[in-house]
Amino acid sequence: MSAGTLDILTIVGYFVFIIVIGVWSNRGRKDDAAQYFTSKGLLPWWAIGAAYVATGLNSEQLIGMNGMGYLVGLPLVNAYLIAVLVYTALIFVFFPLYLRNNIVTMPQYLGERFDKRSQNVFGILLLLSYVFLSLAVVLYGGAKLFDVIYEIPLWQGILVLGLVSGVFTIFGGMSSMINASVFQFVLMFLAGGVLFYLGYAKLENGWQDIAAHAPGGLHLMQPMDTPIVPWHAVLFSLFNLQLFYSCINQTLVQRGFGAKTEWDVRMAIVFALAFVLLRPFLEIFPGMVARALANTGYPEFAVTPEQVDDVYPILIANLIPKGMQGFVLVGILAAIMSTISAFLNSISTLFTYDVYRKWINRQASDKQLVRVGMWCTFGLMVFSVLYAPVIGNMGGIFIYFQSLSTYLAVPVATCFLAGMFWKRATPAAALTVMIAGIPLGALIQLVLIPWLFSQETIAAYSLTNFYVTGGITQVFCAVLMIVVSLNSKPRDINEIRSYLWTPELLRLPPQEIRPPWWRSVWLWWSIIVVVYIGFYVMLW
Repeated sequence: MSAGTLDILTIVGYFVFIIVIGVWSNRGRKDDAAQYFTSKGLLPWWAIGAAYVATGLNSEQLIGMNGMGYLVGLPLVNAYLIAVLVYTALIFVFFPLYLRNNIVTMPQYLGERFDKRSQNVFGILLLLSYVFLSLAVVLYGGAKLFDVIYEIPLWQGILVLGLVSGVFTIFGGMSSMINASVFQFVLMFLAGGVLFYLGYAKLENGWQDIAAHAPGGLHLMQPMDTPIVPWHAVLFSLFNLQLFYSCINQTLVQRGFGAKTEWDVRMAIVFALAFVLLRPFLEIFPGMVARALANTGYPEFAVTPEQVDDVYPILIANLIPKGMQGFVLVGILAAIMSTISAFLNSISTLFTYDVYRKWINRQASDKQLVRVGMWCTFGLMVFSVLYAPVIGNMGGIFIYFQSLSTYLAVPVATCFLAGMFWKRATPAAALTVMIAGIPLGALIQLVLIPWLFSQETIAAYSLTNFYVTGGITQVFCAVLMIVVSLNSKPRDINEIRSYLWTPELLRLPPQEIRPPWWRSVWLWWSIIVVVYIGFYVMLW
């Protein structure tokens, strides 16, 4: 048996194994919508935490971030280190509000806090973004691996990934994804760790070579005129894109809705926060290693800016011997498959609860809801397979995903923050911000900034950087929220009280038994926060 054949058989075996998990996991549960879509009340903390990490680690991260790691370097790690802030918000603000109000979808929260109009607008925007942005990017990135390493045409790779993920999700529901994610969680860290080690071992001077050839050296914070990630872009992204991605993203947050207890979901996010520190070794440092190798006598690792999405596949093709590539690729595919399935499940959940049950069949039984969700997943799979190849013409995965995501994140994050922390925020204001936010962002970036400032000023302060533009847009959205709220009628406080954050939510619900001190969420959260601060001090 040739080495290449062994690789292919390993990958095919993984696909078969994943489908078997999907069919086995959800046997006998297709008549219960809550269990099919969220596995409500069944999931322990370690399974949720592993699923949260596995879902967040996708081809946009592995392919896109490693490509940017090659071009930009260490400043990208800020996206992971500031996770300590947004994950803290998720633990002590967002999940307590979601779980205690029986929230199933993110648009549902806006509907309960404001009104159905905001819920409907957000639901449509979220569905469109997941279909055209998130799901397509992950499929394209996964297929890119097969394209560069095995010269398998993109459309064939996309078709296989979409087909396997679709079957797995349709027959398995949420429980299959959680079961598979624990397995995939282990695989992806083993594969990513092996790849980083093999690349690092080829560098004669290790980190010295990486630092010498990385743009900006080994420093997190860069001047305002730095491309992609200047220091103020890090700050601006914290309140919109990072908050949206970690705390309002249906695909990730839905992992926690099946928790046995609120303690389980809080501890799951603490667990995930610990593993975020390892993700740069999978998602950024390999790209930085590739740049160092390209500049220290290994020209096969050199790429142009137009080939940025080829960096990670090139690393695999040149570092992993034939016959072993299949095992490493299975680990990488584990990350990709986990995310594709999560997106398919989340989109079908949004459509089933926020469109079908609300607009088409209000009296639908659980069995009907599950059937609709399964057909929705099938339709999504077909459409995404057809659309994903378009991503290749968009200037790279990272730029495509991050820039377009910021447009959506700004108005959504503004509405959620105002809804949770300001009782005077009104339904009219939320609807105005939700509708106006995206065109406002485009207007500011494409028209107002070029009109108001010279090219020198724009370059000096990176004013057209999508993170920076997003921060500027959010200021305008916040002003719009305040002005419209002060000139429109708020809802009765008794109707929205449970959807407002209070310090009482820092504690577990009264009905939950307090865990012993060594299982305290606060204890482990505090330890991890200290570690994060240490990294910032060391790499500032």
